[in-house]
Formats: sequence, C-alpha cells, structure tokens
Amino acid sequence: MKRMMLILNPRSGKGHAPRYRETAERVAAELDIALDVRAIERPAHGKELAEEAVRTGLERVISAGGDGTMNSVAAGLLNTKVPLGVVALGSGNGYARSLGLPLDPEEGFRRAFTGEPAQMDVCFLNDIPFLGTAGIGFDARVAHAFDKSKSRGMFGYARIIVKDILGAPPMRVVVKANHETTEEKVLMVVFCNTREFGNGAEISPGSRPDDGWAEVRVVRKPGFFPLIKAFVQIYTGKADKSPYITNIVTRNATVWQEGSLAHLDGEPVEVGHEVQFRLEPKRLWVVR
Repeated sequence: MKRMMLILNPRSGKGHAPRYRETAERVAAELDIALDVRAIERPAHGKELAEEAVRTGLERVISAGGDGTMNSVAAGLLNTKVPLGVVALGSGNGYARSLGLPLDPEEGFRRAFTGEPAQMDVCFLNDIPFLGTAGIGFDARVAHAFDKSKSRGMFGYARIIVKDILGAPPMRVVVKANHETTEEKVLMVVFCNTREFGNGAEISPGSRPDDGWAEVRVVRKPGFFPLIKAFVQIYTGKADKSPYITNIVTRNATVWQEGSLAHLDGEPVEVGHEVQFRLEPKRLWVVR
C-alpha cells in the first residue's frame, strides 16, 4: 500500500476546500492509498508538513488549495525525490492551468495520486522560492490588497484590479539581466516560470516550467483604450503582441524598484528595493 500526505488549505476555494477531504479519502481508498490528511493552520505550515512527510518516508505529498498553498508545500520538498501533487482549489490556479492539470477536484486528486512525476524548474526572489509567477509593482499591490480582502475568488481579484488599474502610478525600476541595464517607469515587472497568473490570464505565453529558462516581463502602463486591448491580449494568449511588454529571457536578474512589495505565486511578501531573481533547473519533482 502506498503512503501519501494530503495538505489541505481550509481557506481555499472560498472556504469550501474542506468539503473535498471526503472526495480525496474516497479516491485514495479506491486506489489502495493510505492517506494522511493535514490542514494548514498558519503561515509556513505547509512547508513544515511537507518536511515531516519526507522524514517519515511518505511516497508523495499532495497540495490541495491555491498557488500560495502549493508554494508553501513545495518549499518543503525542494532537493528531495518526493513528488508534489497539485490539486487546484484556489482563486487563480495559474500553475495547475499552465501544466494542463485537471481543474475538477475529483479528477485532480486522481491525477495527483497516479500521475507521473517530472522534474520542474524552481525560481527564487531574494532566496524565496516560487513555482509559477512572481511580480513587483501593480500585481504585487493587487496581491497585498486581495490578501486583506474578505472577497475571495476570481471576482475578488477582478474587483481590485478594476478599482485600482486606472489610477495606478508608474514605478521606476532598474533591470539588470544578460549584461544589460534598463531603467524606465513601468506598471509592473513579472518573473515567469509558467505562462499565466491564473484564471486564463497569460502574461507570458511562451513560459514553460521545465525548459531551464525564465521570462522577465517588463510591463509599461498603456492609456485607457490600449489598456482594454492589452487585457484582451492577455486573456487570448496574445500578450507577446503587446508593444507595452518587453520580454527578457534569462536565468538571473537584479531589479531595483521604488517600492518594496512583491508577490510569489500570488502570496504577498515584502522584499525591499533590491530584488534578486534566479532560476534553478530541475529542483522539484511535480506530478503531471
């Protein structure tokens, strides 16, 4: 009998995530899997639970929640051979969408329990790991506002974006990558290991989490009508056609920002003015 741990975030899915515990346990029983179910209770608890799973010799760790939950759990599995299974129960589910994982919870559990693991790249912002996207500027401010908001889900995110986007001031940044330095005022800088933020918003259509490269997307702020077009391009996989986005393919970058906020896989953090980015290839096993 295989032994696995399921790490569930009770806040995910507008607080509905706990109802899927029964689904997970039923599917595990059908597959003859001994499932140790744990709930995240505090920041960094997902990492602690994943490290416990590794110490006790469990064969697989399943993250059931959003991208932030996945980020926390993955941090406890870096440099081990224990694979991460991802069940998408969050607001955006950008990583699961980018990997083509099922968005239906029952199908997600079956894939997480039985799918084949593959080695994936891991990125770091000031030594903090992330799997999908991280950013500074406007998307970081949205992540911080969403974290404090009582409104969850896609519409909670959309409400904050619509409310703040027109009045968002450009931010001065200095980007150093590939032996070149660029200074300009931007809406945001997004560090991409995968193609999308979540909910189908593809900020970097060409990004792949297993190709050994990252894309740093420097996004300038359009005017009102170009802004509408830019949103359409992002949601139709055509962001590369936008004249307001500069793409830098790299494994390392240093960015100075006027602000101090960032997000990593949607989770708000304080990083200060100096931001060090790097990609490390094939640092994590993920079930596909």
